Amino acid sequence: MLKIVALNKENMADWDASNTQFELTGRVVPSLKDGRWTIKEIPFETAKATKFPAEKPDASYLADPQKQLYFAYLDGKNVGQIRMFRNWNKFCYIENIAIQAGHRHAGIGQQLFDAAEKWARDNKHVGLQLEAQDDNLNACQFYQKQGMKLGGVDTLFYTANPCLLYTSPSPRDRSLA
Repeated sequence: MLKIVALNKENMADWDASNTQFELTGRVVPSLKDGRWTIKEIPFETAKATKFPAEKPDASYLADPQKQLYFAYLDGKNVGQIRMFRNWNKFCYIENIAIQAGHRHAGIGQQLFDAAEKWARDNKHVGLQLEAQDDNLNACQFYQKQGMKLGGVDTLFYTANPCLLYTSPSPRDRSLA
């Protein structure tokens, strides 16, 4: 059974448990014309494996009401997380979502995203916001499935990979108010 649990002192050691290798299977190529974004997906001939650098626990998430982290536990094992904070623009900024290899495509990301949306709504955020690199096609497809809309592209933030900025009043195009 899957349980979504907020970060607490007892589960702080699970901070980086869901940070496992994932595949980069293609690239997203955005285009802006007449104020509308379109997205072309280009699959790679060969998928590339990658992993984010290990992270150390940040105790500020225990004390700061403007920050939240939820873990997903499947039968008592940490298999995912979503971490967010109140951004300067009053959006809930999702800074990390990760599902362990072997547990992806099982609805865990959806349940974590739902928890983030509820936290954002409960804390009067105006919407959800996140960023993804253009070569993380699977993540971009997941965010679009959640109702996120491409809101911009930063070609300098990550010099090797442009950064795609997603935003939405909610994952389902509803106001969070």
